[in-house]
Amino acid sequence: MEIHPHIDLHEEKGLVIGGVPASRLAKKFGTPLYVYSEDAIVERMREYVSALSDVYPDSAVVYAGKAYLTMRMARLAAQEGLFLDTASGGELYIALQAGFPPQKILLHGNNKSAEELLMAVAAGIGRIVVDNLDEMDRLQRIARKQRRVQNVLIRLTPGIDPHTHKYLSTGEISSKFGVAMHGDRHFAAVLEAERSPNLNLLGFHCHIGSQVFEVSPFIAAARTMLDFVAALKERTGIVTRELDLGGGLGVRYTADDGNSAGDPTPASYVADLAGEVKRRAAELSVPLPRLFVEPGRSIVAAAGVTLYTVDSVKELPNGEVVVAVDGGMADNPRPMLYGARYRAVPVLPGGRAELRPARVVGKHCEEGDTLIEKAELPSLRAGDLLAILVSGAYQHSMRSSYNALLNPAVVHVADKQAFVVVERQKYRDLIAKERPAPHFMAQERDRAANAY
Repeated sequence: MEIHPHIDLHEEKGLVIGGVPASRLAKKFGTPLYVYSEDAIVERMREYVSALSDVYPDSAVVYAGKAYLTMRMARLAAQEGLFLDTASGGELYIALQAGFPPQKILLHGNNKSAEELLMAVAAGIGRIVVDNLDEMDRLQRIARKQRRVQNVLIRLTPGIDPHTHKYLSTGEISSKFGVAMHGDRHFAAVLEAERSPNLNLLGFHCHIGSQVFEVSPFIAAARTMLDFVAALKERTGIVTRELDLGGGLGVRYTADDGNSAGDPTPASYVADLAGEVKRRAAELSVPLPRLFVEPGRSIVAAAGVTLYTVDSVKELPNGEVVVAVDGGMADNPRPMLYGARYRAVPVLPGGRAELRPARVVGKHCEEGDTLIEKAELPSLRAGDLLAILVSGAYQHSMRSSYNALLNPAVVHVADKQAFVVVERQKYRDLIAKERPAPHFMAQERDRAANAY
């Protein structure tokens, strides 16, 4: 039975990822383990590219690397013809080391350092998404010293409520991101960019938030941006060449997510979005800009599964069953950060009892270290394997070493072959960058001890 593309539950083999039994992956690579089906990732990339090019030929799909980025993932995006959005110097470094074409890289972020901007300009990346006037001034000075003219987009905040968790909402006027489309702030930012001899303003970017299941907020953002494009042309004569409408399409982590009427697919989402851009541009008599969309979560979330080993099972006095696994909030902080919900399934088929509610917890010294508050699971024992589904987005990116737990390995499966993309952290890695106290401090300590 297919539960997600290339993720199946078999009566005999149990959970199968990309044609490989999850039990075999856990035995070979250990747990906790992040596993990705490359077939599922590539299939979703192609779905986006094909759907967008069909309805809006002058366009590009930009993979939002913050969802999940390794050198292997960057190479997959390049192979499928996508652009790549990076949100920090670290993500940019990974992309460049992977050989991703610099001209197809965007650098985002609300607070880019001078070092990050210099790295981007020196590498010749295609677009820097400018967040604010201070950053614009800093970038202009860096580009001048490098004797470069840097292509930029200005990030605008359109004042759209996407009806998602407040931590995932980035398009409202109060957001920390971008130049608010309030008063004449956004017009002033455009004129500042136009005055900068080392900046080439291509157009504008907006992103209203993520995990959004309604198309209407995306449509409202597109309409607002096109209205500004028209007003800018009328007021200044400036023609917008590119428009990046961001990403944010939601994915179903559990059966309760999404709309009862049906969730938008990548194809319907881009068709509606592109259709609104074309309609509004025609109404306002402005040239069609090159259109960008930036999916991230909706490309990788369902393609990923996290495998754990059950270490203990206990029943509390109130009757609650607590299943403790060998990972937790260090490899998936999302439930603690903003109440993200997941579905868990046993890796191996069968079960020793009917399904019953259980709390799946990690091994960290926090009561809040709960991966799933109420999972429907069969009776489990220590040593059983448990899989958390739709866990391909933001977990590897957000991992930490809290309690000095070791970061999981990352494994990809392609053509029914599994291979390591990121090695499992080892204990020696925890102290690899630590240094002993300087010699003079040891001498001072000895003198202080002898004084007593």
